[in-house]
Amino acid sequence: MPLPPSSKYLQRANDPVDETERSSITQRLNDAFADGRLTHDEYAAAMDVVYDARTLGDLVPVMEKLPAAATSVPAIVEQGGPPAGQVSEARSLVPVAALVGIVGVSLVAVLIILLLLIF
Repeated sequence: MPLPPSSKYLQRANDPVDETERSSITQRLNDAFADGRLTHDEYAAAMDVVYDARTLGDLVPVMEKLPAAATSVPAIVEQGGPPAGQVSEARSLVPVAALVGIVGVSLVAVLIILLLLIF
């Protein structure tokens, strides 16, 4: 899949590859190979490119062929809930309303008692 024009591998193609970048890509390749999304030959060829790369531009062929992560799903997506387009069941507000009423009545009673004591 071609990289978007805004990709750092295209925008900063002449920047040197640092070890953090190399390690990150290596981990992604390891995960793809372990998940069966890359063959042994594809994995070996990509690793050769990664460790021979001197600039970010050298990594473009690997990044374009690197398959998307299979298990890299944000935690919020993994949470269970109703299917898309369906609203969850409404919660009962009766306990909250009762509590608000009790607190309100209590505050009014305290104010009345204070007013009676002052006057």
